Amino acid sequence: MPILARPAATAFLLIVLTGCATTPTTPAARLPASPSAPAAGPQETPAGPRAADGRELSSCEDADCEIEIRAGDELTIDKRFGVRRLTIGALEPDGARITLRGSAGKLSVQGMKGGISSNCVNGRCRDEGELVLAPGETGRINDMRLDLTHLSGDRAVLRLTPG
Repeated sequence: MPILARPAATAFLLIVLTGCATTPTTPAARLPASPSAPAAGPQETPAGPRAADGRELSSCEDADCEIEIRAGDELTIDKRFGVRRLTIGALEPDGARITLRGSAGKLSVQGMKGGISSNCVNGRCRDEGELVLAPGETGRINDMRLDLTHLSGDRAVLRLTPG
């Protein structure tokens, strides 16, 4: 006799199969249908704020940039600012150590710890200097303003503005 012809067996199968198809009583957590819009304001990374120009060191040639810097970075600056190269030395708790090179007699540094010296070799002269720019401190090299807006561990955010 087939199993479905027995009423007790059929009822048992219906109960068992129905029990397997029940839904849980607690609602499952739902994910939003679309990602939420980013919050307004400066973007942050786990290590601090993002620089507007990221790691594009070449964006500083016109002395108008905001970049993430690390020790060893070299920034080439347009010669009209009287400084040709900024090299990021160490990033320390008291600030970023920066060495600079420029045309002889054309470097002026204000508002930062450091100094400048002139060197001449075979009739070619140039100015060299070193400075420390602390977080939140504003400094000037000739007609270029420097602001260290963030310093954390091995990265910092440096803003250069002309004028």
